[in-house]
Amino acid sequence: MADEATDSRGPKYALIVKVNTDEGISGIADCDSHPHIMKTLIDAPTYIAGFCEGLKHAVIGKNPWEYDKIWSDMYRASFYHGRRGAAIHAMSAIDVCLWDIIGKAARQPVSVMLGARNHERITAYASTLFRPTPEGMKEAVRKYRDLGFKAMKFGWGVVTEDPRKAVKLVEAAREEAGQEMDIMIDGMWTSDVKLAIQIVKELERYNVFFVEEPLKSDNLEGYRKLSNAVNARIACGEQLGGLYEYRQLITEGDVDVIQPDITRAGGLTETRKLVTMVEQAGKLLIPHAWTSDILTAASLHLNAYQLNPVFQEFCTNDTPLSRDLVLNPLRLEADGTLQVPGGPGLGVELNEEAVRKYTTDYVLITA
Repeated sequence: MADEATDSRGPKYALIVKVNTDEGISGIADCDSHPHIMKTLIDAPTYIAGFCEGLKHAVIGKNPWEYDKIWSDMYRASFYHGRRGAAIHAMSAIDVCLWDIIGKAARQPVSVMLGARNHERITAYASTLFRPTPEGMKEAVRKYRDLGFKAMKFGWGVVTEDPRKAVKLVEAAREEAGQEMDIMIDGMWTSDVKLAIQIVKELERYNVFFVEEPLKSDNLEGYRKLSNAVNARIACGEQLGGLYEYRQLITEGDVDVIQPDITRAGGLTETRKLVTMVEQAGKLLIPHAWTSDILTAASLHLNAYQLNPVFQEFCTNDTPLSRDLVLNPLRLEADGTLQVPGGPGLGVELNEEAVRKYTTDYVLITA
């Protein structure tokens, strides 16, 4: 892949969750996790009632306006097999559906339902792959600048194989971009903390906005050493789930940028609380959003809720599972921003025809 890297090919699978109400209102979400595992976690039979059972038992028949209670009930229902990881992912998707439902019921955007629509537009960054050569990096900068982006993130590919290659590639990108574009990098994923410190210090010469996951996400001690040794912002968090893990990342890892994926972190109910936690810690929150426009829309609402949002990740591929799942795809504005959807709920409408076309597995869960 590295030698031919241009842009990402996008997701090969997607989990779409749809929650229906007896009043005819439906909420939607996608989930950036393993679709078949998510299906099992939602539809599993009862092992111990209210303590170890499929999430459906905590949701069906409940009032969607009681999202906090439903979240707590789902957490308790997965207590033996959850509390972290995959169970939180499945809870997240259901939770996003609930927020979509109550927004539609109130005829208000989710950002208003969260409590504050502080912003109408959020600056987007193009989320793409590292090109294997300096000239390839320059071509990529020209491409995304011509599309209207004011910021871009390069990840994975050759730097995952050899993190040292990041320096020359970022040097080329900065040379082409000048100082008017923000550059971020991702995917070094080394276990060598001292190597990460050395590389990040070299990257600081090129004014990178943040370096994402230079270490494995569980290496909290390593992140603290790295963050305290460099001036560049260190980012992490897309793989975490629930406030307990984020509190550890903030207090023990001491990273600068917290990156929750709403469909892994606990949904909007949990990430709404995380916004406050991050602000009080003096950190930045920049949501991870790489799948479809459904997740990006949810992330835009969370960004709009923040007092001081920074960026919205925007996957640059145009594959069907990224762009075709909604009838009103998100579009980059001329000024490099994305409009926060203004319609009720998430403000994006599921493309049922596309869903039928690409569906490989389906389950209808009822009481």
